[in-house]
Amino acid sequence: MSNSNADKPLENYTTHPSLSSLPDEIVLRCLARVPRSYHLNISWVSKHLRALVRYGLRSIRHKSSLYVCFQQEYNDSSFHWFTLSETSTTTTTEYGLVPNPTTFPPHKYGSSTVAVGSNIFFIGRSRRPSSDLWILDTRSGNMTQGPSMSVPRNVEEAAVGVIDGKIYVIGGGGYQEEIQVEVFDPKSETWELAGAENVRTIPRSSASVEGKVYIVEYEKTSVYNPRECEGERLVKITVPDTVERVCVVEDVLFACFKRLGVMWFDTKIDMFIFHADAMSEYEGKLVVLYMWGESRVDDSVTKSVRCKLVSVHRAGDRICGTIDWSGVVGTVPSSFCFLHCLAVSE
Repeated sequence: MSNSNADKPLENYTTHPSLSSLPDEIVLRCLARVPRSYHLNISWVSKHLRALVRYGLRSIRHKSSLYVCFQQEYNDSSFHWFTLSETSTTTTTEYGLVPNPTTFPPHKYGSSTVAVGSNIFFIGRSRRPSSDLWILDTRSGNMTQGPSMSVPRNVEEAAVGVIDGKIYVIGGGGYQEEIQVEVFDPKSETWELAGAENVRTIPRSSASVEGKVYIVEYEKTSVYNPRECEGERLVKITVPDTVERVCVVEDVLFACFKRLGVMWFDTKIDMFIFHADAMSEYEGKLVVLYMWGESRVDDSVTKSVRCKLVSVHRAGDRICGTIDWSGVVGTVPSSFCFLHCLAVSE
């Protein structure tokens, strides 16, 4: 006798997996891996996802602090560190530059700076090639000297980027063309060669995007892929202007050009800022700092430090920017100039 149930044809059931069926903890972990530039689109899916995007992600993200360093002109030993402070009330949010209470040891003028975790790394120098590496622990304020690079480098002719927690230094070694790319592992505190890439030693600005180091120059942009140990020339990103600053926000490369203002890759965003003395990513936003005007009181001349915080989101194949806040965050002597600006994880 046959089993009547076995004789029945199997029914095809089509299921549609939904994030709403998962615990919020798992959904938040998934959302944390999505660049913030996509959060606006995600928030339109449902009220529940909108609430998780707006409020839930804050509880699991590492908070970052924006460190800004000024140097007094013609004084290589005068450094002044500040952090961007946020003051919120029930109706408004204000920002200001607050002198950092940590006594930062002096470091070499013109070093390239990158942040990995709570540490700031000072690499090489500009006035003459140097193989030095200095490491600043922002939590304790301790500055220690790390292992030296194989080749002294002039940071004005080198590109520096952070990929997968490791620091890549490209170029800047003069005629030492056979040793152009070195990588530093902060965990093991060791340098190793990452390839004999022939990179021309010319001034440049650089940032890391999606596992590659982008080198933005006048009228051309190059990309170095450490996984393939080779560089390639990008012809699609051609801007006939001088780049002043570059940074990355949510896997999008931004560059501030002298005449054209802020651009992302080869497409202008909907909002323009035509002057930037310093630019960085901060809490998922683009922060732009610049000095404006002069005021004289007795024999003291000061400048205002202005700040713009810009939210970035995608709209189709475009990148759109919205200025969330704009205002004066402090005043400094007119002899001050921006030296470093970078976000550090706490």
